[in-house]
Amino acid sequence: MKKLVLLIWMFILALSCRTGSDSLGKPVISVSIIPQQYFIEQLAGDLVEVNVMIPSGASPATYEPSVSQLSKLDQSMVYLRIGYVGFEQSWMDKISSVNPEMKIVDLSEGVETIQENMHEDEDQHGHSHHGTDPHIWMSVLNARIIARNMHEELLLLFPGEKDFLKAKLDQFSLLLDSLHQEITYTLEGIENNKFMIYHPALTYFARDYRLEQHSLEIEGKSPSPAHLKEMVDLAHEYQISKILIQNQFDQKNAEVLARETGSEIIQFDPLDLHWREQMRYIAQQLNPSKQ
Repeated sequence: MKKLVLLIWMFILALSCRTGSDSLGKPVISVSIIPQQYFIEQLAGDLVEVNVMIPSGASPATYEPSVSQLSKLDQSMVYLRIGYVGFEQSWMDKISSVNPEMKIVDLSEGVETIQENMHEDEDQHGHSHHGTDPHIWMSVLNARIIARNMHEELLLLFPGEKDFLKAKLDQFSLLLDSLHQEITYTLEGIENNKFMIYHPALTYFARDYRLEQHSLEIEGKSPSPAHLKEMVDLAHEYQISKILIQNQFDQKNAEVLARETGSEIIQFDPLDLHWREQMRYIAQQLNPSKQ
């Protein structure tokens, strides 16, 4: 399949004429994940068209770009990578070859990343070769940095829209400040700061609000019977009553743990376009007494 995709890329390179904008004249910005689209919409309004490479429900490890996405890549002026997701680790060189003139910007610049404890180069879900937890966008504090990085690139694309873009950044910054305060209040006085999660997507969220995340997965692999027993014992010892799981993952092992511990399974989606609502929802589920 990858060979077919490469052939398509070569075909597009041979026939296309890069203009850096779509048929409506808007500059095209390509990104990896859907939450980045939300950030750009907050910061740029309708000044740009956003080309999201990994669509809703797709795996960041196995997804291969469609022909239409390749075409948009060829039109893109900038690619804003989120930093360390597996799709970027695997495909960034090929993406760059489609449009060598396209600027590639790493939005994780300035983020204090967290290193995972991994013994292999890459886990089965395609995460970082270097053991860096890739879920930097699941943090309001990190979102401030991501937004500033985006803003700097938007200023380069639209030098004549400086006042508009500054107003959008200020507005979004206020929204982020309000969201951080809301989540802080929601989690204030939480009786149990420990929670279980199938895939460790909330590492940065947990750091921001002094929570303890305990993952069923180890190095991207399904839990062994021994680890599952450890999680059952942990849940009983600390009376952990909630198991979070991403919509994209199979619930089978989480259901086993829930039956053994009487815990509640809570689904969430870190790849949702409605990023703000997801962040608020996670906090509310962790401390429902504040709802």
